[in-house]
Amino acid sequence: MPDQDYLRSIEHVRNMEFSKSIIEGVEIKRCRNIPHAYKSHVHNELSLGYIIEGSTDLALNDKTIIYGSGDGVIIPPLMTHRCAPKDINHWAYVMLFVDPGYYSDVVSFNQAKKLTGNQAQKLMDFIEQLLTEKISDTLENILIELLLEFGEKDVSEINTTDTRDIVKTIHDYILNHVNDVIKLDKLQQISGLNKFSIIRNFKKLYTTTPAAYHLQYRVAEAKRLLRKGADVLDVCEELRFYDQAHFIREFKKMYGITPGTYIEQLKQ
Repeated sequence: MPDQDYLRSIEHVRNMEFSKSIIEGVEIKRCRNIPHAYKSHVHNELSLGYIIEGSTDLALNDKTIIYGSGDGVIIPPLMTHRCAPKDINHWAYVMLFVDPGYYSDVVSFNQAKKLTGNQAQKLMDFIEQLLTEKISDTLENILIELLLEFGEKDVSEINTTDTRDIVKTIHDYILNHVNDVIKLDKLQQISGLNKFSIIRNFKKLYTTTPAAYHLQYRVAEAKRLLRKGADVLDVCEELRFYDQAHFIREFKKMYGITPGTYIEQLKQ
């Protein structure tokens, strides 16, 4: 449910809900007008979230940070903190909890941070996608990308001369398996790199994640098949899109029109 729909659905109601992500070790919390957690406390997990409505003072061990609507926040695991909303009747936020075991060998988080602008928007977009996306590998690519960007240490860089060749091997594998579901676990097997290193080094060379690149390539291949006269449903099945709506949505993102409109325009 998008943030604005969430607000309308529970207007003037105190509400808190937790949901388990399809990514192992990741949980989402959505909260509105609930005062119970505003005593000093800690979380075992890394906390990443943003304010939907209202503002708050976030009191930490050594400082206080003011957060308003649209701002993002990062709170490291086991850091004592306390929220003090300005108006409990106009207060809503979303929080993402990530088990440290997921990232601690590669990225560290030692300081609380305020996210604004593009970084806050990236986090908002990801959490919204977490609530609707059905393909876990797509989400995991984005999550790793965010953790690498927001974290304070990254030891996933490969300091050997063959890094570029390893990444090109992954790239070639993607091109040769356009009809297949490609998971990070498989890319680990063929490259010998961990997931974080795959994302970081692939993006460095191709400006996007392996999952996003594979999706773009599948959509481009779908366009080629449609131009040759293939049926939309057959293309969906052949290129392993989750469903027809998924294919139409991604095609329109890339080309600005639906597959049906594209076919009709070719007939003119």
